[in-house]
Amino acid sequence: MCKIFELLKKGLSLGTVEPDNGKQKPQTSKITNKILLKELVEHFNDQMEELSVGRRLLYPMSFNILMHPDDYNTAKESLPFVLPEVVAEFYASIKKKRDTYNSGVNFAPPATYWFFQFSACQFGEKDGKEDIIRRGEIITTGSLTTFDIQKAQHGNVRQEANVHLSVKCQNSNTNENNINMDALLGMEILSEGSYTFNFDKNLSEDTTLITASSDMQRKGWATLRWAAEGGGYNVYEMMDDYIDISGNSDTRSTRNIVKIDSDAVSKSHVQIKYDKMTQTFALAAFAKTRLNAREVPLSYGGSLNWVTLSKFNSKIFLNDTISVEFNANPELV
Repeated sequence: MCKIFELLKKGLSLGTVEPDNGKQKPQTSKITNKILLKELVEHFNDQMEELSVGRRLLYPMSFNILMHPDDYNTAKESLPFVLPEVVAEFYASIKKKRDTYNSGVNFAPPATYWFFQFSACQFGEKDGKEDIIRRGEIITTGSLTTFDIQKAQHGNVRQEANVHLSVKCQNSNTNENNINMDALLGMEILSEGSYTFNFDKNLSEDTTLITASSDMQRKGWATLRWAAEGGGYNVYEMMDDYIDISGNSDTRSTRNIVKIDSDAVSKSHVQIKYDKMTQTFALAAFAKTRLNAREVPLSYGGSLNWVTLSKFNSKIFLNDTISVEFNANPELV
């Protein structure tokens, strides 16, 4: 069983470990690469067994791994090497399950790519103290299609309120829960790393091929450039489907935040999204913005005014002060 992480204001609990004599035991273990591999593969296999029906194999393709900040900082350098091994094990499990059928089985993926998000996080405060995940403990959530905790938390992407997430606490069986989304998003993301791998219909376990299908090996969907202090340009590669252009008041440090060091740029000044299906870009503005000299209507709250963004030679003027040049990657769009 795993520790209860109670969000008193939100009402989410994930499991429990009983303390001895009312006192919690000190946590001295750490998360290793072997533990990460084991936990993700177990979660995957449990869910494939639970979700599959008839001759239709179903399995999670999106995973969020919540970790203590110390564990995250220790593990993050190894993740690009661990995850291809994880995906290879997933393919092996699919093939093993497929081969148990005497006739044809449909194992088509529920999504077009595997998604992994590792987050160092804490759950706000409890009794005046930060209630964080303890060192040596991890929680994983899994879903059929991409569910990005960090983006959902900051409003970059609309999530259905009834998204079904399976939850697995370390060394426990998978719990089948429709999680209270507000509770899950009540945590504070301290840092996060997201990785995607295209699904291989041949189910190849060759980690070289798996790595080559990852966003770690590709250029971004687009490139943003703006003038740097002292000359030259700052360059940002858009690796995620949604990004925020934000100012120096923004304390977030995640990959999808384009941080511009200027008081003229507001927090979440502009959002840009990329639609893989239509291969188009769109922009929404939350503070004064001009796109190619034309003022962009502002968005408020959950009502977003998306404006089509030309793939090449677009000029985004922020508060009539900062000019950002936007160009899509011609090889990818």
